Amino acid sequence: MNAASPARIRVFVQLARGFGAHHWKTRWTKGEIIGLNDCLPYGYFWAEKHGCIVEYSEDKRESRLGAVLRLGVRAALGFDYVHAWRNRRGIFGADVVWTHTESQYLAVLLLRGRPRSRRPKVIAQSVWLFDRWCSLSAARRWFYRKLMLRADILTVLSPENLRRAREIFPTRRAEMVLFGVCTEHGLVREFPPMHSPVRILSLGNDRHRDWPTLVAAVKGWDACCLRIASATIDRRLAENAPSIEIVRPKRNEELLSLYDWADIAVVPLRSNLHASGITVVEEAITRGVPVICTDTGGLTAYFAVDEVKYVPEGQPGAIRDAITVLANDDRGRDAMVKRAQARVISAGLTSRDFARRHAELSRELLAFSDEAVPERKLSFGCALFFAAVMTVSLSLDAQAAPAPAKRLDLCAFDPTFTEDFDTLSVSPHGENGSRWIAHTPWNGDFGDAAFADPGRDFPFRVKNGVLEIEARKNADGKWQSGLLASVTPTGSGFSQRYGYFEMRAQLPPGPGTWPAFWLNSVLPQGSQQPGVEIDVIEYYGQFNNAYHSTVHIWDNVDSTKSTQTDHVTNVWPGSLVTGFHNYGVDVEKDAITFYLDRRETWRTPTPPELQAPLMILVNLALGSGWPIDKTLNPSVMKVDYIHAFARRPPAEAASCSPRVGQ
Repeated sequence: MNAASPARIRVFVQLARGFGAHHWKTRWTKGEIIGLNDCLPYGYFWAEKHGCIVEYSEDKRESRLGAVLRLGVRAALGFDYVHAWRNRRGIFGADVVWTHTESQYLAVLLLRGRPRSRRPKVIAQSVWLFDRWCSLSAARRWFYRKLMLRADILTVLSPENLRRAREIFPTRRAEMVLFGVCTEHGLVREFPPMHSPVRILSLGNDRHRDWPTLVAAVKGWDACCLRIASATIDRRLAENAPSIEIVRPKRNEELLSLYDWADIAVVPLRSNLHASGITVVEEAITRGVPVICTDTGGLTAYFAVDEVKYVPEGQPGAIRDAITVLANDDRGRDAMVKRAQARVISAGLTSRDFARRHAELSRELLAFSDEAVPERKLSFGCALFFAAVMTVSLSLDAQAAPAPAKRLDLCAFDPTFTEDFDTLSVSPHGENGSRWIAHTPWNGDFGDAAFADPGRDFPFRVKNGVLEIEARKNADGKWQSGLLASVTPTGSGFSQRYGYFEMRAQLPPGPGTWPAFWLNSVLPQGSQQPGVEIDVIEYYGQFNNAYHSTVHIWDNVDSTKSTQTDHVTNVWPGSLVTGFHNYGVDVEKDAITFYLDRRETWRTPTPPELQAPLMILVNLALGSGWPIDKTLNPSVMKVDYIHAFARRPPAEAASCSPRVGQ
């Protein structure tokens, strides 16, 4: 391996107007940036410790006419395109552009145009967009979808948004990046006893704050007093409630004083997808304040139920009960805060880790691009013209596009095997009755990386419902990797002859990788019956614009009579390694039909040799005749799920209605 330091990545962080680096730092120095914040917005600059050169967008001076023009374009498009155009030098001079919300990345993607190798990559972070996606007009959804398909990675802050992103954009890579706050001043370790009455603090301006439920919980309750720090709350809610005070801190020391004053922080929420309230939750925990929070928005991905006291949505009584429990249990309350603070560190819920994760994603995007990104100039007139005609041009593109391939309708199937990788049950050969084994059941391992027995975090890991299969070198320089099979050497486990089999996965980048998802006949040991192998996908890392699907017939008497039928599916270069995709096959008596993202790619007659049930296998192998001297160490294949289905009887399939998410 080359011991030289990796090239530094030029990052441009495009933020909303009003969040420019110079303006932010000036206000931060004066204590006017409210919250546990870094000296520059959201701590992205910490990525400089991970090989990045970070530049932020700036708020350019504008005349009154310029402001009118900018706001008019923003109203028409729904995002601030002019602000992005004014920062075009930084955008086109970067290797990667990071954005904090959809308003910024939509503008950058419109400015940049279609992704090409010599244009900056874009990591597009969504916060509120998926919450309001269905309320957008059909025309605006279509326009935004076209732009978002140009993003290199879609990132979100919650598992709820992640599921939504993958439903709407199954061909784009989508990742959850846990948000974090500044912890540079350390965690508060002293937990004073409760006051009487109990001091309750609640903060936030998000439209998903459920202020009526919180007020109903404490109004007229002499055992507590409540301070609400919000600029958006309807002050009429606190009328005739002397124990409720609405405050608006103008300086950061005022906010910190509120946390120091509070006994308990309550974050009341309405249903949302974007982890609303996570900033306040993290700030309160960092300041040593126990948190009661509505269980919505995917917040449990950040803190477990023994670290934050979760309550159901819209139930004032549940909030009151939670306050009572915490107020009367000093030891339990303090232990809860300590566990939550430990989570902040172990899960990386800090701005430093937030920036580090962006740096890691950027390096993945640029791993195979050694070219520098040149500065690109775009005239303002051309940019405005492009924005004005975008809808028309995209419409013409859509009209000229070929008809889409036939889409699979899972309404015709019932699930028979569901592996979502919330946990992983695996053993070397099925010794403990596990769901998977880590070798082929016929002792036919293959490739230039030995398939390893499962150990601690290798070659398999499960993170947030995603299986990671890792290939890496040992200390002796030999490669090891992982394989899963659904049937043991004795024939036990899952198999079925006909039906639909599907894997959702993101493939590993780089030459030498050889991931596969495949089916194989379950035959007795020593059987002379021909076997059938169906390779749903075989991917060779040297060629990132295609993959193979193959039907093999293995003659177990005379191997020279074995045959194969192969099909190559062409894809957008690099798309299989930068995003999750669905790889499926429908095996029926008359035909085998292959699918990519549930759209048909190839159909071939079912061979008469298919007489036995089929097991499921998935693996990350290396080689297959291609050199592995440039294979990334480590390389990781990510598998979201593996599902199998059996076709319903025709009468039932004809009358059924599609299930949610299909």
